[in-house]
Amino acid sequence: MQVRVGNWKYQAVVGSKLLEKGGLRIRKVLRGPHCAIISDSNVAPLFGDRVKQRLTSSGFQPALITIPAGETSKTLEQVGAICDQMIAAGLDRQSFVIGLGGGMVGDISGFVAAIYERGIPHVQIPTTLLGMVDSSIGGKTGVNTRDGKNLIGAVHHPSLVIDDVDLIKTLPRREFN
Repeated sequence: MQVRVGNWKYQAVVGSKLLEKGGLRIRKVLRGPHCAIISDSNVAPLFGDRVKQRLTSSGFQPALITIPAGETSKTLEQVGAICDQMIAAGLDRQSFVIGLGGGMVGDISGFVAAIYERGIPHVQIPTTLLGMVDSSIGGKTGVNTRDGKNLIGAVHHPSLVIDDVDLIKTLPRREFN
């Protein structure tokens, strides 16, 4: 489906087995060779290598950046650490960011994409139901401060959203319900 926000439009693809062709889907939208896959310590072990392999086979040079799971990672300090790793990996203005995870990962990866090199493209690959239907769409990004949630952020719409419904099969039953 196509999502339209003012003059900005992007595809949100929903279906099964989409991760397998993720690199090819991204190649249709983005050209830059370098990208950062930002994920957390829960999701990266499950899907990080597979996403990295699909990107590599599509001609990209991905760097997997794993941050600690949980809302406490959504800080400016963590953003700085991610940016440092992206600089070390050689990402530039032609690069892009992929957020692979739930809402926290989508928020922080989108914020990093909004500020890195004054804004580079962002791809959302949400792995939670809420991430698929809410936080991956609309461009809401941000980090928390001591004084509150999402107080520092930017609106930075994704270039593509890949909602592979097979990914939510790994969620605990209680979380899925």
